Amino acid sequence: MAPGRAFYAGLLEALTRVMGTAKGYLRDHGPTVATVGAQLGGEMGLSRSECAEIFFAAVLSDVGMIGLAEDAWENPAPELTGEIRARVQRHPQRAERRVRGIPHLEELAPLVRHHHEWWDGSGYPDGLVGEEIPPGAQIIRIADTVTALREKRPHRPALRPDSIADIVQASVTREFGPVTGRLYLTLHRSGALADYDHETHRHAVLLAADSLLPEEVSPPATEQLLGTFADVIDAKDPYTSGHSRRVAALAVAVAEQLGLEGHTRQSLWAGAHLHDLGKLAVPLRVLAKTEGLTEDDLAHIRAHPNEGAEILESIPTLRHLAVGVRHHHERWDGGGYPEGLSGERIPLVAQVMAVCDAYDAMTSQRAHREARSPADGREEVARASGTHFAPEAAEAFLAVSQDVLQEIHARRSPEEPALARVRSLQAMDANRLAGLGTG
Repeated sequence: MAPGRAFYAGLLEALTRVMGTAKGYLRDHGPTVATVGAQLGGEMGLSRSECAEIFFAAVLSDVGMIGLAEDAWENPAPELTGEIRARVQRHPQRAERRVRGIPHLEELAPLVRHHHEWWDGSGYPDGLVGEEIPPGAQIIRIADTVTALREKRPHRPALRPDSIADIVQASVTREFGPVTGRLYLTLHRSGALADYDHETHRHAVLLAADSLLPEEVSPPATEQLLGTFADVIDAKDPYTSGHSRRVAALAVAVAEQLGLEGHTRQSLWAGAHLHDLGKLAVPLRVLAKTEGLTEDDLAHIRAHPNEGAEILESIPTLRHLAVGVRHHHERWDGGGYPEGLSGERIPLVAQVMAVCDAYDAMTSQRAHREARSPADGREEVARASGTHFAPEAAEAFLAVSQDVLQEIHARRSPEEPALARVRSLQAMDANRLAGLGTG
């Protein structure tokens, strides 16, 4: 796997990018909160590393929402139901667990856990009061609220700066501490508040990473971050827990059969972890659908390889992973997507990813069908060699020992299936379709 600090920083940048694409009408919310939060931290005299911690904690504070409450932004309503609100209020603890799994960012966990605590103790998840709330979490709290007020929401338009200032003024010592509240109001009056800009944000990511990462980042740390990233991707669909990790393990096993080494094998390992990166932009109602997909649904699905590849191509240290991610749904006979490549025009890493991805999908439960047995999966790979799959890649896959396949197949322990959430989305979809036939 590509080692080093720059590669690790690139992965962190990609993670901050997907926290925008995964959140529907809340796109760029997290990066904007990070921009405001880091500015507030600097104005309070915090150190460069403390501001970097606030920056990354702000971006990642809602990572726990993925796989928990997508309906809060995918199907916006003027008011959240009690059931959805209860799920939303669990996201700080889930985000904390994710962040604890990221080497060199573990210290951010308290900021992430407590970013919804209120000064008067009425926040969540722990009901902390006043100075019990970590200073960085206090900063993220006000940055989160003012950013939300600046954004258009289903129940209201975006608020003007003076209206936001009035709300902040009324909320000091209730939601916000006196120091953060007064500081925000001072910056507002002076017109000095920072605004989100994509290129500026990208530079800020690299500066923040430079402040927090050691001079040398070990390969095990990078592997751990890749695994956490893969878990975030797979959390979007409750049926695919562990899928990306298993595809990566299968890809390495196939690479061994093909005699691939060095850069190609490393690219396969890392790229397979990220091959479904673009699925974070696919609505959950599409991923969870049990009936036939519409043309719009298929367009969402077919867009995900390009969505993921474009993120990777925009980050210099990850650019080499984009080719496998973009083409892992191409077919040997040219019937795949997104470009309909055929035969040897399909890059080798994508040929390997395609067979590993398909095998794991076949042998995993999905919304529309039960899992097939490993033996059935192998038979299908053999049957589709030369049509769906590259013959050499299929042959190498079939040469992987049964023991290795069984070991990888056994790595199936869903963190949180959330099937009730999926069923509620499916029922809602059915009701919406029924409504189209009336009136």
